[in-house]
Parts: sequence; C-alpha cells; structure tokens
Amino acid sequence: MRKLILTIVGGLAVLASPAVSAQDAAAPPPAAPTTIVYSNDGMSRMSDLPMGIHRIPDSNVVISGHQKGGALGLLFGPVGMVVQSSANAGDGTAKVQSMEDDLRFDAITKAGELTQAILADGKYQQQFQLGSTPSGRTLNVVPYVVITFQNETDVRPYIVLKTKLATGAPNESPKAVKYFCCEGKAFPLLGENGLAANGGARLKELLTSELETAIQVMLLDRSTPYTRDKSARVNTNGFLPFVGKPLKMRGYDLGRYKDYSLVDYQTGILVFGGVNIVEPGALEITPVPPK
Repeated sequence: MRKLILTIVGGLAVLASPAVSAQDAAAPPPAAPTTIVYSNDGMSRMSDLPMGIHRIPDSNVVISGHQKGGALGLLFGPVGMVVQSSANAGDGTAKVQSMEDDLRFDAITKAGELTQAILADGKYQQQFQLGSTPSGRTLNVVPYVVITFQNETDVRPYIVLKTKLATGAPNESPKAVKYFCCEGKAFPLLGENGLAANGGARLKELLTSELETAIQVMLLDRSTPYTRDKSARVNTNGFLPFVGKPLKMRGYDLGRYKDYSLVDYQTGILVFGGVNIVEPGALEITPVPPK
C-alpha cells in the first residue's frame, strides 16, 4: 500500500512539473533599462535659444540677459523680434571676449561621470544605464550652460538638460522636456572673487553642483513622472533663464526635491519652458486661487 501511495505522489509531481515550468516560461522578462546618452547634438537656435545670445565658440555655453530691445525676442527665440539681434549678440561677445576660455565647461563629460556615480548606488539599477550610442529605449540628453546677466556685472549660471525619450516606435516624434537648475544668488563675473577668476574655478564648481541636482530631478521625473495638475498651478515672479529682468509667469507646482521647488512652465515656445529647479528664495511663488 505504501509503495502504491509513493507511486501516485511521484506521478503527480511529474505531472505538476511541466505546469510550473510553463508558468515560469510565460512570465514576462524584466524590462530592459533605458539607455541614457549625453550628446551636444540638439541645442537648437530655433526653439532653445532667444535672439541676441552669444555662444562661446566650440562649446555649449551661451551668454544671455544682456540683450536690449523688445522682450519678445528674449522669450521666444526666432518667433520673437529679430530687431537688434545682431547688435545684441555682439554686445554679449564684448562682455565675455577676454575670458571665454575661463567660462568653458565640459558638461557632457561631467554629466556622464555624475550619472555613473548616481546609478552605481543601485537606486535606478533596473531602470537606467549609461551608454554612448542609442540602444533600444533611449533617453537622449543635451546638456548646456546659460550664463544670464542680471545687471551689468552680475550673472546667474544655469545648467540645462534637454531630454527626449525615444522608444523605438515607428514614426515616433518624441517631445523634449527640459530641466533648468541655478543655485545661489547672482555673482560678479569679473574681479578677484568673480566666477571667471582662477580659470573659472568657482564657476565650474557651481555648475557641477547644479548639474548633479538637475540629473537627480531628471531621473526622478523620468522614472516616476511628476504630476502636472491644473489644480496645483502657481504664479511666480523673479529671474528666469536667459532673461535679465524679473518676469511674472504661471506654471505647475510639481512639489519639491530636497529644499528646491519644482515649477514646470509647460509651453514649447518659451525658451525657459520646462522644469525649473528653484532654490529657496529664488522666486516668489504663490498658489493660483481656485476658480
């Protein structure tokens, strides 16, 4: 009798094994991580830069905020005013011509180093990987620097990450999402304690910190997107990238990253449209009253 029971149990185990194997085989494989590729190909004068900027040759560093004339050219790029554009660009060139080499910053190389360090701690291990060429699902990122004059002598440097997520779908036209980060008050560009002093050492230190913050927010938003909720809109007042005077704007409150407020100006025609990472006190931020 005991022999019969063992035979029956053994037979049931044999029958059950294929079922378990089939179930395991049917389980979907884990999704491949998104490949992050940093490049300098994609900063467009048509959509990313206002009129009258000066771009330091052979770099992704642009000078803005010095422009004079109508405000539209500062906000909308080529769809704004083109009057005085050439003169404004020349004015920007004159402001930085003697120190251009001190203002250079290799944002692509530094972004790769920072991203590698962030991914190494395992938080995004299954979601992202760093690559040099597009492969499968790819987040293309173009980093650049905007040094914005707030007055004749003082500037605020911004790191910008222009991102596009390509999934490999046919006829795909991915939308760009930009991330802007500026840390600290306006600093003098020239002088013993200016950002350009000592080969731009202080500027490079500041940009490295901003770049790390921007990458952290980008990874958070691209892994679990922040909610763009019309009921959580805010009015802001203060200095924004590219523009050398305070502006009043309306955006979406995305919450916070550490001590930073995250405000998304969701418009594709404004050069600062995207997620602005705002340190405490940098902007006046008030909720939009409900209707």
